[in-house]
Parts: sequence; C-alpha cells; structure tokens
Amino acid sequence: MLMIPLKAVSGYTRERMIADINVTEKSFGDKQLYKELKFSVQDREKIGLIGRNGIGKSTLFGILAGLDKDFSGDITYRRGSVVIATRQEHHGFEETSVMEYILGDLPEYSQLKKILDTYPDIMGDDMRKIETYTNALTRFDDLGYYTIENSIETELEKFQIPKELFGGPLKNLSGGQKRLVEVVKIMHANAHLALIDEPTNHMDFVAKEQFVNWFKAAQEAIIVITHDRDVLHEVDKIVEIKDGRAFIFPGNYDAYLKQNATNTVSGMHTFEVTQRQIVNLKAKLTEYRRLKERARDPGTIQRFKTLETKTRAELDQLSAIEKPSFWIDRN
Repeated sequence: MLMIPLKAVSGYTRERMIADINVTEKSFGDKQLYKELKFSVQDREKIGLIGRNGIGKSTLFGILAGLDKDFSGDITYRRGSVVIATRQEHHGFEETSVMEYILGDLPEYSQLKKILDTYPDIMGDDMRKIETYTNALTRFDDLGYYTIENSIETELEKFQIPKELFGGPLKNLSGGQKRLVEVVKIMHANAHLALIDEPTNHMDFVAKEQFVNWFKAAQEAIIVITHDRDVLHEVDKIVEIKDGRAFIFPGNYDAYLKQNATNTVSGMHTFEVTQRQIVNLKAKLTEYRRLKERARDPGTIQRFKTLETKTRAELDQLSAIEKPSFWIDRN
C-alpha cells in the first residue's frame, strides 16, 4: 500500500482529479520508451491501458506506484491519495499466509490490530492507553474490520481458491492463484487508485464474472492493463501507449475501435499526402539543379540556388515527419 502526498504543483485545483501523469522521457539503455506521455485520472474513473507487448505498460505501473524513479517528468497525486498495485513477484512474502498478506495492505489494519491485541494486557489504569484503545475499537469498527476476514474468505471462495490454503503460506499457491489473491487484496484495500495488471489471466468463467461485477461497481479509480474485452467493455476511457505517447479515447473498447478506425484512416490519408509532396519536392529539386547547371547568367544561377535551398528545407521538414505505427510501406 502506498500513501502518496500531493506534490506542490501550481494550478492543481481540479477536485475530481486523482492523478496527473506527465512522463516527458523514459529510456532503457539506447531505447526510448516514452516521450511526452501525458494523461490524467479522475475520481472513480476506470481506465483501460492498452498497447502492444513490450511498449511499456507494466513499466508505467512501476512509475505510478513509486517503484521506478528513473524517468523525467512528474507524477502528481491528490493530497492523501492511497495507491495500490498488484504485485507480479512476491519476494519476501513466501512464508506470509494468504490472509495475512491481504490484511497487511489494508489501511490502518496492522496498527489497529496490534493495539487491540496488546493493550488489554498492558494499559491497566493508564488513561492515555485506555483512550487509545477505545479510539482503536471505534476506528476498527468504522472500517468494518471486525468482519473483514469473513468477507475476504468469501471472495477467495468465489475465486475458487481452496479454503485450506487461506491460512497457509503464499508459496503454496500457483501463479494463477496468486494473481487471484492480488485481485482480492485490491477489492478490500479501500484505495483511491488501484493499478491492476492482467487480472483475468488464468481465471475461469465464474471467477472472471465475479471480477467484472466487482470492477463495474468499484468506487475507487482503476487503471487496468488487460487484453480482455469483457473488462475493457466496462471502462470509461482507453489510454493507448503508442509511439512513446499516450493516446486517449473516451468511452469503452467498442468506442475505441470506432474512434481508432477513423483516426487511422485520417492518419493514413495525411501521411499519404505528405509522401506525394515529398516526391514532388524531390522532382523540383532535381529540376532546379539541372537548370542551375545549364544557366550562364549569374542572376539566373543565384535564383535557382535560392529555389534549391528553399525546396531542400521544405523536403527536410516533411521527411522528418514520423511514420505512423500503422503505416505499411508500398513496394
């Protein structure tokens, strides 16, 4: 669980915004992963994060969770925001029981539970300790923690994890079962923003239906990396990482397909026009050079030199335009 304070950023006044993401540069060695990747997350917003394999989706989660600080830019969270992310690896948690692992990420749970378990034996007549204990009792009840273990067990059973594994170490679970435990942890974390990576992998129909129903009703903002169209059907917007940037499409995956088709056709047309302009400019450049070499009058030679320089500058500008990721060269 991550408690992330708001950074001091001028103009940050949009009350519904949970996170403002601006990664200006991120590289691995000589490979540039992001360049000016920007988008925001609103309160209770569900975002589907998509992109081809290796494009940097999980890397972005590492940045948002505060685990990867080797980037240029700024990640700004609303003051007091709680951010939780699913773990891909569980180093250091192998011997932790499934129940303890989930409970350990609940806000205030460990601290309150320690007070409730230890203070009755040590507080005596100490009024400060009695007050602390009383406040802990009230807070524990307000957070619904007296029944939390039963609720967690119910969710684990719905995901078809055998009951005999609940109290056993995490290392006894398969990779698929650990992924389900991560989902249950997210469900009970009461976070403001949840980062969920491929949640429905290894889920059968019953488990996936349970997850999708929770996802639709969840009160926290969620960014989910997934290729599952049933999940993407329930998001509020799609953020696609492509060419090092974030392309935003309001609506669910169906809306994305329609918008992307329109954008693709428009982009192909624009780039095709640019390619025709380049061909024409190259032809002009060749003609100006030929006329310059044939000319004898100094004024005429200078005029063709000027035209040649101007045309070369235009050609360089158009040639620098990046090829769209969907473009297929014609032979």
